[in-house]
Amino acid sequence: MLGHSFANYFISLLALLGFALAAEVYRKDDRAPAAVKRDGGLNSYNPHGDGSVIEHVKNTLGKDDPWVSTTTDYNIAKRGAQAPHDIYVYYIDTSGLDTVDTIQAFKDANEEHPHPGEKEIAVKGSIPWENIIQWDTVRRNKVVATMTRQEYDNQRGGRKARSFAA
Repeated sequence: MLGHSFANYFISLLALLGFALAAEVYRKDDRAPAAVKRDGGLNSYNPHGDGSVIEHVKNTLGKDDPWVSTTTDYNIAKRGAQAPHDIYVYYIDTSGLDTVDTIQAFKDANEEHPHPGEKEIAVKGSIPWENIIQWDTVRRNKVVATMTRQEYDNQRGGRKARSFAA
């Protein structure tokens, strides 16, 4: 009997851990943290738009797209960071966000997903600054720096405070 209870406990723990791991997604973006913070986070083209996630994935919404693309796979997010200038891979906590697993959405619609390898989780509207956990600065596909949002905010927006003598 004890073995059965332990097995149930262990399976429940694994299920919870699986959800916790899936609660973090990634987004590659050219915008530096200062610009993202100034904008209040990572915003879609039209946060109040009403286009479907299917239309978003099929790229038919243009500037009316209310979705922000993210992925569950860090390497997919980092893969496109080949430029000689800084690219940022943002780690995002999905708590409180309106998210849709696009692979599941296409299954539910009985349609073939055009890009299943992207492992996209689409976020409706925007990803507030507070949901950004940290970011990697990537140059030519190599991580050159990592900073947490909390560290950044503590440094007054990325700039260290200077003391001035009167």
